[in-house]
Amino acid sequence: MQVKKEYTHEHILEVAKRVFLRKGYSKTSMRDIAKGAGIGVSNIYNYFKSKDDLFRYIVMPLVTELETMMYEHHKMSNQESFMNCDPCNSEEMIAKNVQEYLRLINNHRDEFKMLLYQAQGSSLENYIDTYTESCSNLVLDFMEEFKKKYPDCGVICSPFTYHVHIVWMFSFISEMIKHELSSQEMKEAIEDYIKFEFSGWLALMNQKKK
Repeated sequence: MQVKKEYTHEHILEVAKRVFLRKGYSKTSMRDIAKGAGIGVSNIYNYFKSKDDLFRYIVMPLVTELETMMYEHHKMSNQESFMNCDPCNSEEMIAKNVQEYLRLINNHRDEFKMLLYQAQGSSLENYIDTYTESCSNLVLDFMEEFKKKYPDCGVICSPFTYHVHIVWMFSFISEMIKHELSSQEMKEAIEDYIKFEFSGWLALMNQKKK
């Protein structure tokens, strides 16, 4: 009986993901999902208390990874390693970031589609905006500490610049998914993105050095 319950749970998730991807959150009903899964609507409520709960359950692994990435990338302990990194010898750091983005997109391509394009009407409808604001604030705190620790280095003064930078990240990911790049095309695009980002930040932070 336990195996049957686990199968039903996974089956509901598989069907729900397909329906959400096709119709979007707002146009999907629990009846649509139940019909696709070949079960009664009431059976879905044995596993998920609402449509929103079901949507969040599917997307949450991506949300968790995005938030982990946000905090890992802006740890204060990263300041010294970044400042001491030689732009001409940064292959290891760039390769690590490229693999991180590749893994994130390859593991959560459908979840990205749901979050970016199909979340209207759900409690995650404004998640990208909320994430952008939280990340912008985190970067500001990071830069304030950075400025105290490295007073001879430059920092970006406008909070809006950080905001646009994070919006750009999501736009970049969205465009790669939308254009269905091959694995190799995606790897090359991410490498260009990371190199451009890395060199830009390093140049700005070094701009006041004597």
